[in-house]
Amino acid sequence: MKHALTATIAFLGIILLGTAGCSTKAHVQTEPVVVEEVARFEQAEVESDPCTTLEGSLVRAGQLANSSFSGATQYDGTIRFEFDSSVLSADAKAAIDSVLVPLVQTNIDFFVELQGHTDGFGTESYNLQLGLARARAVMGYLYQEYDIPLQRMNGFTCGEIKPVGDNSLSAGRAENRRVTIVVVE
Repeated sequence: MKHALTATIAFLGIILLGTAGCSTKAHVQTEPVVVEEVARFEQAEVESDPCTTLEGSLVRAGQLANSSFSGATQYDGTIRFEFDSSVLSADAKAAIDSVLVPLVQTNIDFFVELQGHTDGFGTESYNLQLGLARARAVMGYLYQEYDIPLQRMNGFTCGEIKPVGDNSLSAGRAENRRVTIVVVE
C-alpha cells in the first residue's frame, strides 16, 4: 500500500511538473529573440564598463575581496600575445614578473584585476572568448608562480572594444593583443 501511494504521488508530481513546463513553450518558440536580447545585454554591459577605468577596478576589487582598498595602478601594454593565442610567451612572463615581484616582496595586501584584450580580427563572440582565455592564462601564471590566491584576482574580457592600436595596421593589431593588469592596493 505504501509503495502504491508513493508511486501515485511521484506520478502526480511528474504530471504537475510536466504541465508547468508546458507554460514555457512560448519562451522556447521565441528563443532566438531571447538569445539576441541576452547577447545585446551582455555587450551593453561590457561597453558600459570601461575596461580600463581605475575607479571601476577599485570598486570591483572591494566587492569581490570584501575589503577596502585605497588606490589602483594600471599596467598596460607589456603583456602581449601572438595572433589567435592565449599562450604566455617568455616576454609576457617577464613583463608580469616586473609588475608582481615588487608587490610580492613588499608583502602588502593587494587585489589583481586582469583585463583580456584582442585585435579586431575574428567575430565579436570569438574575441570575447579569446580575451577571457588570455586573462585566465595570466591568472593561472600568477597563481602558480606567486601563489596569489584566486579569490584575490579577477579576470575578464574586453574583447576588441578597447583597442590601443590601429587594427588596420599589423603593428596596431599586435598592440591590441594584450592583458592589462590593474593592481588594487
